[in-house]
Amino acid sequence: MLNPSRKRFLIQAHRWIALALAPLFLLILLSGAVLAFKPILHAAGDGAEAATTVAGPAAVAALLERVDPEGRARSVEILADGLVSIADIGVYDPATGERIGTADTGFDLFGTAERLHKDLLAGAGIVVEIATYAMLLIVAAGPFLAWPRLRRTLMGWHLGLGWALLPLALLLPLTGVLMTLHVGMGEMPRIPRATTPLPLATALEQASAETDLSGLWTVRRFRGGTALVMTRGTAGARAYIVSDAGVSALDRSGNWPKTLHEGTWAGAWSGTLNLVGAIGLTGLTLTGFLSWYRRRRQATARSGDADADILVAHASQTGTAARLAEATATALRRGGERVALASLGALNPGELHRYRHVLLLVSTTGEGEVPDPGRGFLARLATTRLDGVRFALLALGDSRYARFCGGGEALLGALVTAGAEPALPMRLVDGAPAVPWRSWLDSLSTTLGIRPGVPPVVDEDRPLTVRLRERTRLDRAGDPGTRAAYRLVLEADGGVDFRPGDLLLVAPGAGEAERCYSIGSSSRVTPGEIRLSVGLVELAEAAGGPRLGAASGLLCRTLAVGESLAARLRRHPAFNPPAHPGRPLIMVAAGCGIAPFTGFLDELEADTGRGPAWLFFGNRRRSCDYLYGGRLEALHAGGVLTRLDTVFSRDQAERRHVSHAMVAAGAELVRWLLEEDALLYVCGRASTLGGSVDQALAQVLAEHAGLDPAASNELLRQWRASGKLRRDLFD
Repeated sequence: MLNPSRKRFLIQAHRWIALALAPLFLLILLSGAVLAFKPILHAAGDGAEAATTVAGPAAVAALLERVDPEGRARSVEILADGLVSIADIGVYDPATGERIGTADTGFDLFGTAERLHKDLLAGAGIVVEIATYAMLLIVAAGPFLAWPRLRRTLMGWHLGLGWALLPLALLLPLTGVLMTLHVGMGEMPRIPRATTPLPLATALEQASAETDLSGLWTVRRFRGGTALVMTRGTAGARAYIVSDAGVSALDRSGNWPKTLHEGTWAGAWSGTLNLVGAIGLTGLTLTGFLSWYRRRRQATARSGDADADILVAHASQTGTAARLAEATATALRRGGERVALASLGALNPGELHRYRHVLLLVSTTGEGEVPDPGRGFLARLATTRLDGVRFALLALGDSRYARFCGGGEALLGALVTAGAEPALPMRLVDGAPAVPWRSWLDSLSTTLGIRPGVPPVVDEDRPLTVRLRERTRLDRAGDPGTRAAYRLVLEADGGVDFRPGDLLLVAPGAGEAERCYSIGSSSRVTPGEIRLSVGLVELAEAAGGPRLGAASGLLCRTLAVGESLAARLRRHPAFNPPAHPGRPLIMVAAGCGIAPFTGFLDELEADTGRGPAWLFFGNRRRSCDYLYGGRLEALHAGGVLTRLDTVFSRDQAERRHVSHAMVAAGAELVRWLLEEDALLYVCGRASTLGGSVDQALAQVLAEHAGLDPAASNELLRQWRASGKLRRDLFD
């Protein structure tokens, strides 16, 4: 078994050598696939040729002297019907000397393919040899990098194809290397160089005088001004090199690398095997490249018009700012503007200089903080100058919270400190954003001269009435030190659509701030049934007694089964399950962060085309608060969960958390992320899970992908920007 450092080296070498040489590999492999048809076609024509071929060497030589008196012909082939094809000249009946046609008008498919295969039509044989060595190293390294897994992904096909065709995939480059080293090729006669090429008619006359040329097949120019004469008969194919010095027979019986490489050892069967091998290697090259390219494109994904001069960027925690940013970009495009749309997490601050106008839409989360996607941008902004950049900022918030629009205020201050200039005052939005957003769009037109078209309808929160049907405690009641957690089943109004990861907003009382809870069910699986996982918040009072959190106390204790309450449903597409269920999925949860993933697993269980899924789950004690433990274990045993890693911080002397489990599984985790292109979802407390997961990912990328800290952080930034890494964090 390879140690991690050697495996990292092999992965990097396998990937980058293959990418660098992919165009060259494709030329060699596709020309090889064409050449694989030669033994197939020759086998199909053998019977007819044996019955009809009448052209002997003397007749062919006489024909050449008559139609090619200057001796310029490059090659001659005896066709299956006994006619003689002379390259660049025509097809003749050797008995009458009559010119039958111009079937060979200059383009020789197999000849061109052979020259492309050997020297790229440019005398670059050394380049082909180097590529052959590289191909052999890449194929030989493959089995050491990953075991085959049946996945409906590009990388899954790459692995499956590589293992299924491993013998053939090794055979072709290996025999090519042996041929370059002249291993197993018998004795090659010394070929003297001639001052002028030997005419093919002369070569035939000279060869027929010294050896039996019965079954003459072809004669063509060879190296050093010599000619190569080949015959076929019941004893097999024979080859002779003809020069001024005489005739030398080639020992083809001992040339097993060439026979294997060309697929001539068993006629049509061996040719077909070589064709399959060439197509398989082409498939490996293409799936490897396309898998890398797709990951690369996703890592830098952003939407934008060519030559965009307006940037619309957003920092969104629950999806509202992102939806408004998309609607803003749509409205501006309808008005004829050229727009780029991106998450702040996808941007480096210096990029803002490219745009005539920068429009920012920012939510607030936690205690008046910038949402997760914008925090890295703020950190990078501290070391960037933005003099000359003009921006407009729409800040979303809720005045029922202490730091109203704190995220927008923080971003505004950082931008001004960096030298950027507000093009108009920051607009604060309190609560429902649709009306103030449209007013902000109008102000862009009157103040900045931006021309928005008709704005699209914004998907707003949907009011609901839900009835508590069932409430079950998830932890073991009465265990000291364990936070109480409950599973709630709510019946919603008929016809409402929702996905796991969408949010249910609950206000504990009139005029009080709403709390967001992740939905752990799907209307596609259980219509009308909204399931929540809620941790009961207990706050210490000055008098020493506990005080329950307003919203969690309502849901877990006050609301009686059968009672109803008003709520709102908020779409959160950034944290819904993957659009393509076959894509590999990694879920990381601590405590009640498991909430949305119970719905993810419901959808996976109901989908027969599901892809692989891996769950990391952590809490305090397995015996007390392994939330949904029985169901998770059953899903793992049933194959819905491909892998389940759990860790409980207080079950051993040394505290261990989810991040430790991720580091322990680092090699496989990196393989899923880099090779399988898995999506990674993280749900839990921002103060604990958020930072520790980033640190764990940076560590495993350093240990198993060879990335330095700067490269790891940049890759994580790209993953967050492209949606490969999705986080729903709360405190």
